[in-house]
Amino acid sequence: MRYVIDNSNLYAGGGIQVASSFLNDLKKLGLNNEYHIIQSFNMSKNFISNGFPENFKFYNLNEKTQKSIRFRSSQVKKLEEIIKPDCIFTVFGPSYHKSKFPKIVGFAIGHIIYRDSPYFKLLNTKQKFKDFLTCELKKVFFKKNSDVLIFETIDAMKRFQNISKFKKNYVVSNTINEIFLEKMKWQPIHLENKNKKKILVVTANYPHKNLKIIPSIIDKLVREKKINDFEFVITVDKKELGFGDYYDNYIQYIGKVPLDQLPSLYNQSTIVFMPTLLEIFSATYLEAMYMSKAIVASDMGFSRDICEDAAFYCSPTNIDNYVDAIDQLLKNIELRTKFEKKGFSRIKSFGTSLDRTNEYLSIMKYVSEEFKK
Repeated sequence: MRYVIDNSNLYAGGGIQVASSFLNDLKKLGLNNEYHIIQSFNMSKNFISNGFPENFKFYNLNEKTQKSIRFRSSQVKKLEEIIKPDCIFTVFGPSYHKSKFPKIVGFAIGHIIYRDSPYFKLLNTKQKFKDFLTCELKKVFFKKNSDVLIFETIDAMKRFQNISKFKKNYVVSNTINEIFLEKMKWQPIHLENKNKKKILVVTANYPHKNLKIIPSIIDKLVREKKINDFEFVITVDKKELGFGDYYDNYIQYIGKVPLDQLPSLYNQSTIVFMPTLLEIFSATYLEAMYMSKAIVASDMGFSRDICEDAAFYCSPTNIDNYVDAIDQLLKNIELRTKFEKKGFSRIKSFGTSLDRTNEYLSIMKYVSEEFKK
């Protein structure tokens, strides 16, 4: 089979991680397929393509394509015409052009399907209109330019199906990064204040991550719950969040952490805090469960789908709910252990990255063969 793997849309974060893992797995499998990988400018900067066998051919797009959807689409379309693949897999879409060849597209845009999220109440009228218009356009592109869609959760698939009536759908779950399974590759990270219980927040600084509630939570934990031996450990720089200096007593800002140091970070933490208002999938849930850490999570469809009963759920914007949950888990070892055990049991229902890759390949092969009929 001749496949195009279209990574041209990938800009940062989880998308690049998934695509990188997929390519490395394909290399490990050593199949005789022909792989033509179209890389965005950022993807090519963050992925080492050296050492791949001859049946992998990489096409690295320049920085101009990162800034112009129209130019990027024209470049990708030209490559498709030259390669003439049996199937195209756009790892995360939407794809902004119609192809002559069968196209599978990955879906990972929570803004489109979770319109009931409290996040949208935080936006002003202009922002809401812009976001709504963008989402409606992307929804059209997903429907118009995809032959098959792949979702990361059942909840996401059902929601998109309900609003779009698009029915050629598959669910392939995200997985824990393979670094967690290879202890020999773990690297240490030093955290200050060993005597304090650590509330870990693995995140980037986006409005939908709901980080602005943290100072209010700290205030109530100190004044109402009378606890002082705790601190939030946040993977964001202080200047990005702009919290007052007073909160330095209860927050350790550590910035972005390399993947190989994440296991050490979890090992030094007491609980994991996930107040996010908008996701499709976050590997942080899986990482916390694998590392046997109790999770305090916003009660959203995506978090329920991933964690089931292995998280302490709170009303997404309710400060008091979060304060009570954190207070209970910090003080009650039995309760904390119960959630840790539930999480470690739940993680066993998720496969490895290699399982995910084999599922992708099965869908690609099936779609290719169906198109030829």
